[in-house]
Amino acid sequence: MNPHFDVAVVGAGLIGCAAALYLARQGRRVIVLDQNEINRGASGRNAGSLHFQIEPRMVDVLLSDPQRLSELIPVNVQAIEDWRRLQAELRCDLGIAMHGGLMLAETDAEHDLLVRKVELETRAGLTVRLLDSIELHRIAPYLSDEIRSASFCPDEGHANPRLIAPAYAAAARAQGAVFQLRARVNALEWHASSWRLRLRAAEVNAEAVLIAAGAWSKELLRPLGVAVPLTAVGLQMMVTQRTASLIGHLVQHVGRRLSIKQVEAGNILIGGGWPAHLRAGGDIGEVADAELQEMAIVGSVAVAAHTIPATSNLSVIRSWSGITCVAPDHLPVLGAVASLPGIYIAAGGSSFTLGPTYARLISELICTGDASMPIGLYHAERFRQPYLRSA
Repeated sequence: MNPHFDVAVVGAGLIGCAAALYLARQGRRVIVLDQNEINRGASGRNAGSLHFQIEPRMVDVLLSDPQRLSELIPVNVQAIEDWRRLQAELRCDLGIAMHGGLMLAETDAEHDLLVRKVELETRAGLTVRLLDSIELHRIAPYLSDEIRSASFCPDEGHANPRLIAPAYAAAARAQGAVFQLRARVNALEWHASSWRLRLRAAEVNAEAVLIAAGAWSKELLRPLGVAVPLTAVGLQMMVTQRTASLIGHLVQHVGRRLSIKQVEAGNILIGGGWPAHLRAGGDIGEVADAELQEMAIVGSVAVAAHTIPATSNLSVIRSWSGITCVAPDHLPVLGAVASLPGIYIAAGGSSFTLGPTYARLISELICTGDASMPIGLYHAERFRQPYLRSA
């Protein structure tokens, strides 16, 4: 007889493990399935940034539809609260440091973009302010003289991505959630009023299914006639040797690919969007892994040195890659699949920074049919494909 659960979660990354905990706390019988191990995807391979300001990759939306983008900010504000209490909630050290973040500008056009961004964020409730060159270099003397202004959010920072999902998984197990790893879901089938998930040598039945498989979410839904508009993106990060205290903030640049911060041990983590190469092409269904690109490493180091000159004296001791996915407007896909009762999705767009909040909201939706915050902005009907229903 096939085991039967209330909810099957596909994907043992941050969102999947967190959702398992929140669902189990509500008395749901939960199983988490993953084709690999816990936290082996983007949740464990990103740079760990907690970036609550509007990201540079969302600039097109900021310019074309600022009102729509402003609807994202309340979730960012809620995510700040969720991260601040997470270590107490999970009762372990997660490497969380929220000592402020800077979004830099060095041209007139970039400065004007920051002004628009800060105005929108402030109206929507995010604590953020614009710093001129004098104040900026007073609080961040490590920055290049080329940097003329920045927006500052006192709540930004970083966490250790190797610790978050495993901590959620441990807490979910303590609440009774079952984890079945190295168990690839080969098919989802509707059978006798529930969903049957076909694995290599077994089957699992569940009343509801949450697909939180990152870049592979699209592949799982495609055979069911649901074309989720997600694109695979290669992640590439690097870390330098340890050095004396230098960078006191999470630093991003509104016009260049850069995300940089210094962790407690003294190493400096550099990321920001320089891509890894997706092996076997760009289609999510064919992606096997992401490979480091030498030119991307060179470009990333060059931007870091341009922005923070002292980093030019440091050696890069390790680089790594991963795979994430994004929707056309860089916002997540989060909600219920209207054409497939009992199927839910949580994938794409800031899934580390906003992952704990996304997991709680989607769990509320599964348990009660509603979420405590509006999530209609994230439904795929925004792409004029009518397969997700509003919460």
